[in-house]
Amino acid sequence: MIKISLLLISIFSLLYGLVFSFAPYFFAELTQAEPTNIAWLRNIGASICGVLFFGLLYVYRLPSKNYDLFMIITITSILQTLGLIFSRFYNEFSAQNTLIIDFTIYSAIFVSLYLVYILLNYKSIFVK
Repeated sequence: MIKISLLLISIFSLLYGLVFSFAPYFFAELTQAEPTNIAWLRNIGASICGVLFFGLLYVYRLPSKNYDLFMIITITSILQTLGLIFSRFYNEFSAQNTLIIDFTIYSAIFVSLYLVYILLNYKSIFVK
C-alpha cells in the first residue's frame, strides 16, 4: 500500500508539474493572477516534476536502495510547502482566486506530512 501511494503522489506531482511547466498561463488565468511571474511557475513545475515525480517514481521502483533519496525528497517537499505557506501568509500571491492557491497549499501539506509519516514509520521498506 505504501508503494502504491508513492506512485499516486508521483503521478499527482507530474500533473501539477506539467501544468506549471507547460501551461503556466492557464494556471494564472485559473487563479486570476497577474501573468508576470510565469518564469517562476515554470521553474517550480520543473522542480516538482524532477524531484517529486521522477524522484518518487525511482523510489517506488527500488525502495530498498533509496532511503537517502527519499529523505531528500521529503525535505525538499517540506521546504517547498513552507515557502508556499510563507508566501500565502504574507499575501505575496497576485491571485484573486485564492481557493486554487489554498488547495495547492493543502495538497502540499498533506504530501509533506505523508512523506514524513512514511519516513518515520516505514523505514523497513527502504532496508533489505
